[in-house]
Amino acid sequence: MKKKHRLSKTDYIQYLDCPEELWLRKNKPKVLPPINLDRQYKLDQGNLIDKLAQDLFSDGCVIADWTIAPKDVVFQMKAQHGSMLAITDIAVHQPDTKTLVLFEVKAATSVKKEHYHDLAFQRMVFENSGYKISATYLVHVNKAYRTSEQVDYCDLLVIEDITEDVNKLMEETRATAPKVLKWVNGKAPKKRITLGCSKKQKCPFVQLHYPDLPAYSIFNVSRISTSKIKKLVDANILDVQDIPEDFKLSNKQRQEVEIAQEDEIILKRGSIRKAIKKLEYPLYYLDYESFSYVIPVQSGYKPYQQMVFQYSLHIQKKPNGPITHQEFLLKSKEESVEKLLKSLQKNISEKGSIIVWNESFEKGRNKEMAILFPAYEPFLTALNKRLYDLRVPFQKGLYQHPDFKGKTSLKSILPVLSPEVSYDNLAIQNGMIATIKWHHATDGRMDKKEQQETFNHLLKYCELDTLAMVKILDVLRAV
Repeated sequence: MKKKHRLSKTDYIQYLDCPEELWLRKNKPKVLPPINLDRQYKLDQGNLIDKLAQDLFSDGCVIADWTIAPKDVVFQMKAQHGSMLAITDIAVHQPDTKTLVLFEVKAATSVKKEHYHDLAFQRMVFENSGYKISATYLVHVNKAYRTSEQVDYCDLLVIEDITEDVNKLMEETRATAPKVLKWVNGKAPKKRITLGCSKKQKCPFVQLHYPDLPAYSIFNVSRISTSKIKKLVDANILDVQDIPEDFKLSNKQRQEVEIAQEDEIILKRGSIRKAIKKLEYPLYYLDYESFSYVIPVQSGYKPYQQMVFQYSLHIQKKPNGPITHQEFLLKSKEESVEKLLKSLQKNISEKGSIIVWNESFEKGRNKEMAILFPAYEPFLTALNKRLYDLRVPFQKGLYQHPDFKGKTSLKSILPVLSPEVSYDNLAIQNGMIATIKWHHATDGRMDKKEQQETFNHLLKYCELDTLAMVKILDVLRAV
């Protein structure tokens, strides 16, 4: 006889996000991918905020005029009613009664829709178990907090009363939860592609039922709407190659589809030459890698603010001249970003174009560092005025190739234009993994050998980002 599944608050929130993925997780967990580094990285930050919230409540907490005594606080309190289970992060007993106040702890910097549903589910289960819930609070991170040498968790954490919003969801929650329980214990969902989901090609449910989904599918078409996807799916069209000529698309989308279907390359040579003619020597190809964490690791930074820990810089002083390379990597979380800025300023002269890919990132980091390190404000402001975004010619459609698949990321363009240069053999192949690996290399979990190997991998990855721009500009010059 099939074992009946229980329903937790995590299950309930998963259902609201994607019912099919919840069904798989409960009934066919082996088809789901294991927790990856990115997911674990986020979980670790959530656990850290949980611990800080527990420390706060263990020391005694004051909310408005209400003083919460540590003796009234219970962590990870459990309630079960039938097959529904709720474990609340923090519960506060009102003395000598079965009345509770529930506190949910999140590493987010604001209240989100799913947080209301999370607490509504908890409240329902606790009330069904015989408790009275007088209020519901969300404990989250203060986005305005700036760290100093000592973390002040009273300032870092915000305790927000969301009782009124949760109250509005109770009727809906009581009606929905039994349906969710029936869903997870029911038959396998029908094969379908859920509309409105932005991660269809990475969705385990879609991958299970559509293992041969085309590499260039209808979901890859730039900014295609849910209504258009529905019409194509209903017509059993999943491949870009099969989109009919009379199917209504925007001009840009139609051109993208035609390029793929006709295997056509579009080169606007005059416009490309005009675009790169703006470049002024010496040329500096610049790329940053940055670290974002819920509790900033250096003074002055806010939660989740990007902290630049590495740069790569390829330099060409004159046309057809040799290309040299400079780089810098912080090797501890205590090593100041100011050292990185000092190195960067030493390696970039007062003239010349600063070539980047997606200038909003580098420009944003420069503005933030100018505030944090005022002595470098003139240098960083001048850099921003000299930025040249090499991605723009591709975004403007001056060079279009079917193998770009409508994308303009560096890792979409490079393999097509310069296949001899590849990320495939690198130990670190994307920016998110670079962030996590740097974090692991600087938090004491690695021995000296592994730490040094990781630093070497980081340097190779960042260097390839700027070398990629060198190679792409060479191709643009040759068209």
